[in-house]
Amino acid sequence: MYSTLSQLLLTFYIYCFLGWIWECCYVSIPSKEWVNRGFLRGPVIPIYGFGALIILSLTLPLKDNITLIYITGLLGASILEYITGTLMERTFKMRYWDYSHHKFNLNGHISLFVSLGWGLFSVVLVKVLNPPIEKLVVSIPSRALELITYTLTIIFVVDTTTSIQSALDFKKLLKQLTENNRIISTFEVKLGSVASIINSGSSQFINQFQKLKLGIQETISRESGKISIVEKLQNIRFSKLKLVELLNEMTDTIIKEVQSKINSDFPKPEKTQLSNLLKDLTQLKGELKKLELSIFSRKDKAYKEAARLIRRNPTAVSRHFKEAFEEIKSLVKSKKSKD
Repeated sequence: MYSTLSQLLLTFYIYCFLGWIWECCYVSIPSKEWVNRGFLRGPVIPIYGFGALIILSLTLPLKDNITLIYITGLLGASILEYITGTLMERTFKMRYWDYSHHKFNLNGHISLFVSLGWGLFSVVLVKVLNPPIEKLVVSIPSRALELITYTLTIIFVVDTTTSIQSALDFKKLLKQLTENNRIISTFEVKLGSVASIINSGSSQFINQFQKLKLGIQETISRESGKISIVEKLQNIRFSKLKLVELLNEMTDTIIKEVQSKINSDFPKPEKTQLSNLLKDLTQLKGELKKLELSIFSRKDKAYKEAARLIRRNPTAVSRHFKEAFEEIKSLVKSKKSKD
């Protein structure tokens, strides 16, 4: 086994790289397009490096017993995958791999089928891959080895730092989009309630609102992959701003209608109900301004970075921000997207 930290680090990076190759091929072949897989930007997937080192350390006393290597590797890799998946979802509110559609899965983070594969990989690792890799690593002169590992470590740390920040920015973007959708849904409910009580022309606004909202959903789902992400964003942003404009117009009109009803001989129970709704609408009016500013303030760069993360992790899902996640995912759904 390895006797120095430099040897251990280089082995870690080698298996990170081999894991990246495997993941890229595993995802790219079925989709018939190249997918640069992984959480980091570089050609490495750390969980494979950590997994390889853990399995090698656990199976070192068992290297002559294939059955024990298989079982130990299966358990060790599955535990690592479950812990990693759980921590990443709690941190970023996004699941970068999801086995929920597999039979015999545990919270979508691990599944029996995949775990059986980890056992097989463990045997291949111990019996086939590691002997030549170990021989290569220990044969490198110490000074050259230190230089290589020092350089790779700097690159790895920088990549990890920037990738974590990108994931946190993506989480922030999803949170903002979810809040915007909440405001729109709240308006829809409140305005619908008022329209049903006063039974006037405001119902026409409600119909317009519902048609425009449906139009936005259709715009998101049908945008051609032949145009760039920025162009898609401009179309979606324009549609949402039209929705905000209509909401403002609807709110102003309905507030006037409600005030008129309150000042008339409208029945007292209905007046009380309208007064409460009027207070809610007045408060929500301020949120419309925040919504408009939020739509304007979101940078195309944030969307493009989020799209990059989804493109590299096509099986990713977000249970916490499902609607917002699907909206961003629509930007990269086509193979022909320019960005």
